[in-house]
Amino acid sequence: IVIASEKAIFGQPEVKLGFFPPYAALRLPELVGVAKAIEIVTTGQNYSALESKDLGFVSKVASVDDFQAMIDGQVKQICHASPLILRLNKRAVKRHIGTSFFQGVDLVSNYFLKTMMKTEDTLEGIASFEEKRRPVWKNK
Repeated sequence: IVIASEKAIFGQPEVKLGFFPPYAALRLPELVGVAKAIEIVTTGQNYSALESKDLGFVSKVASVDDFQAMIDGQVKQICHASPLILRLNKRAVKRHIGTSFFQGVDLVSNYFLKTMMKTEDTLEGIASFEEKRRPVWKNK
């Protein structure tokens, strides 16, 4: 999750310094497509927070006055979840990057069934939903 102030500026200026950004070369094509990735790394152009949100670099944009409140609200939402399940969810989202759609389906479904569904926290989450109570996470 990336929250940016409306005044934030993003860019890949490395081309202006005579080299390329290795991490951006790996990740940008997956985020914005090959053509836009090439534009970003070859022009060194800066992007506003709103442009960066449109490109997928940023999740949310907040005014300077609302920035801390937006972060606090996001943290409050996340704190209700199991730390283990948060980690597993992030891995699940990233696990299939660079694979075909069908390989991704296989990877994610296997990960869901063989890893996620075997955790105590997943079972606790399901039980707490059925029993209409707050879950008690064990981080297991």
